[in-house]
Amino acid sequence: MENGDTLEVYVNLSACMYAASEKYCFVKENDTLYLETNSEISSFEKQQQTLPKIIYPFKPSNSLSFEDYFKYLKKENKVNRKYSSSLVTVYYPNKNQTQYFNEDGLDDKFKKLDKLSLIRKKLYPNDKFFETPEPPPPPPSRK
Repeated sequence: MENGDTLEVYVNLSACMYAASEKYCFVKENDTLYLETNSEISSFEKQQQTLPKIIYPFKPSNSLSFEDYFKYLKKENKVNRKYSSSLVTVYYPNKNQTQYFNEDGLDDKFKKLDKLSLIRKKLYPNDKFFETPEPPPPPPSRK
């Protein structure tokens, strides 16, 4: 990436009755790569958040990085899909290029999203937006 470039990564987190997505926006300014993340849950009642812009810690040998994740997605991409939305869409507006990464069913989707969640947790260790609350304890048994 060159100074002034932007890279947008759209992730479809939806499954079954759960509708959610996330957009990661990388911007290079003054030789520094920044990341801003927007999250949305649109099941039941809509919730949104924008995480603060952070400096993206680019390290070529880091296994918990977007670079490594894109290599994994490219290797595991399911090109012949029978539906219309991709799991991950990478858009490079400065070059008018788009790359689609697909999945092959829920098991494949969740494996790919689990790998992404490790990267997300590393970048935003205190964010709890997608965490579900613990279920309440069971009622006391009657005897």
